[in-house]
Amino acid sequence: MTGEAQLEPVTWGLGDAALGIVLSWGITILLSPLILAITGASDTDNIPLRTVALLQVPLDGTMVAVALWVSMRKGRGPVLDFGLAAKLRDVTGVFVGAITQYAALLVYLPLLWSGLLSADDVSKPARDITDKATDAPGVVLLVLIVVVAAPICEELFFRGLVLRAIDRRYGRRWAIAGSSVVFAAAHFEPLQFPALFLFGLVTAVYATRTGRLGPGVWAHMAFNGIAVFSLLR
Repeated sequence: MTGEAQLEPVTWGLGDAALGIVLSWGITILLSPLILAITGASDTDNIPLRTVALLQVPLDGTMVAVALWVSMRKGRGPVLDFGLAAKLRDVTGVFVGAITQYAALLVYLPLLWSGLLSADDVSKPARDITDKATDAPGVVLLVLIVVVAAPICEELFFRGLVLRAIDRRYGRRWAIAGSSVVFAAAHFEPLQFPALFLFGLVTAVYATRTGRLGPGVWAHMAFNGIAVFSLLR
């Protein structure tokens, strides 16, 4: 028998992807009162950066845990199932992420020119979190959360589990579009949906063409990094 024939069948799918989303948000919501108490966040409308960072642990951590668990228990491991691999040339994803960040701004130009939206409206979610970084340790923590941790965790889940689960059921085109919709919607930022959807399309195509998550992770880091550093004062 060949090595391919000896591989265990893959049995994870869309249900596991949906479970990951539900669990990540459910566990985060359940733990949020405890996290708020631990970090001393009394004003829930203006929580400190340390609280935001701690809230990301159950959110991103659960998505990663579900993706890794289903690939090891129901598949062939995250490298074969999701393309969890990187090569040196994947760093070129930085340029793709940067171009996509600036291209995303073009989506809003008609609304900006018409006066229906302002630049502050578009940048508000990113500004809300960057404004919390008021000193050097805060900036370091912000970068770790938004520029390092989020890209790795989100690429593994959305371009790993979600994209490939849709691909196995409906094919590549639906997988690229569907995973991008899920990625954009999961951020719960309606105004940012078009930009997030565009970025999701780019990294989904990246993942399907290269067969690895590495390029998309670098692109994601650049995409988020440009937004963060452009707003830091």
